Amino acid sequence: MEGDTTIGVGLVGCGMIGQIHAAGLAQLVAEGETGIRAVAAADPSRDMLERVASNCSFARLGTDPAEVVDDPEVDAVVIGAPTAAHRELVHRVLDAGKHLYCEKPLAPTFDAARELCERVATVGVVAQVGFHSRFHPMICRLKAIVDSGELGAPMGFTLRDDQYFPAGDFVPGHSDWRSKKALAGGGALLEHSIHSADILAWIFGPPSWVFAATRNVLGYDVEDTAALTLEYESGVVGNLVTIFNGVTGREERRLEVFFERGVVELTTDFLVGAPEERFLVQRPASPAEEIAPGDLLAEHLEALGLAGRSFPFFQYLADRSFILSIRRGTCPGPGFPDALVAHATVEAAYRSAATGAPVAITAELLPS
Repeated sequence: MEGDTTIGVGLVGCGMIGQIHAAGLAQLVAEGETGIRAVAAADPSRDMLERVASNCSFARLGTDPAEVVDDPEVDAVVIGAPTAAHRELVHRVLDAGKHLYCEKPLAPTFDAARELCERVATVGVVAQVGFHSRFHPMICRLKAIVDSGELGAPMGFTLRDDQYFPAGDFVPGHSDWRSKKALAGGGALLEHSIHSADILAWIFGPPSWVFAATRNVLGYDVEDTAALTLEYESGVVGNLVTIFNGVTGREERRLEVFFERGVVELTTDFLVGAPEERFLVQRPASPAEEIAPGDLLAEHLEALGLAGRSFPFFQYLADRSFILSIRRGTCPGPGFPDALVAHATVEAAYRSAATGAPVAITAELLPS
């Protein structure tokens, strides 16, 4: 795509994540450097349309997603609709030959997710998946430490995700589709900690097997609790625990990685500047070094050429990366092949929980 050509962007799905993307797109429009135009947005709820319009001035609003995808002024589509709607929407966008950003999870079932990944591989468009945690400066610094070998080889990890159950029972006015297996496909593990499955594979390489247990404490037909033991082809082993509970206002990830010559501890949220953020590095015979989250963010933005920018959600950086990939004709990261690895990890964990035995992940990654 020529550098002086405006990229028309459409949004399908104007719920919570759609509104966050809308805010990011509005900032990109205002900044001007990526050369985008907010063309159209669609959602069946008029209330959601009004809310998304307050975040971004789309030229057109409507209830039919097909009108967004088929709009001749739309070059790229961001899909923020519920998981059960992704399959049909992704195929429609690909049929239209338009660039695609699809929120995670890709689909309620692994087979459907793999089908979408195989289809994307046959179409020459930019296709990115919403694993925005890869753009978090703390996660990026941890990956840099692993890649550099400055603390030796990573040995093991422990990761804990917890969040309030995203349903109206706990947050008045919140949509309830995530509490229904037919619509969401899974609970805390698939809907929330697939982010962590992606982060761990990005940092440590492909996973090889998983042993898992799940619980349904709150009474929904999706799990609200899961505990996984994982091993990676690199030899790294670790534990992932994920929780959906009733503690509203809490959404925290804590990750500890143990190296041959050190330990990294980090705590994150999905908000920029969250109060619980912490990044600590422990080296042999040295006091623990705590690096201020603000310093990590400033360094991260400077490296991206964004010094001095401010934004409330890291989806802004993911949206910017998507648009720049279209502009430059490059492969996005994270792309659909990355998503397939994360989905395969979760699928193997569900099979392990059902059988009570470890499940190999390698076979799950192979296209049918």
